[in-house]
Amino acid sequence: MDPTEPPPSTRRSRRLEEAVLEVDGVVGVHVWELADRVEVGVRVAPNDAATDVLQRVREVTEAMREGDEIWEVGLLTEP
Repeated sequence: MDPTEPPPSTRRSRRLEEAVLEVDGVVGVHVWELADRVEVGVRVAPNDAATDVLQRVREVTEAMREGDEIWEVGLLTEP
């Protein structure tokens, strides 16, 4: 396995991606399930305020957390 390649998607990460893509203003999403945290990166539509979209994403993902998991939500800047 090539260490530069992202890990394969899990069923959970695909569900997270699908839920986040339903958030108004999100045009792209990527989820990383790491050993110590979950990271969610989103691309925001150009006509939406990034802070508003990120808040909506946090609200959607809050219900999907398990226990004391640490989650980071941020903007994707690469195409």
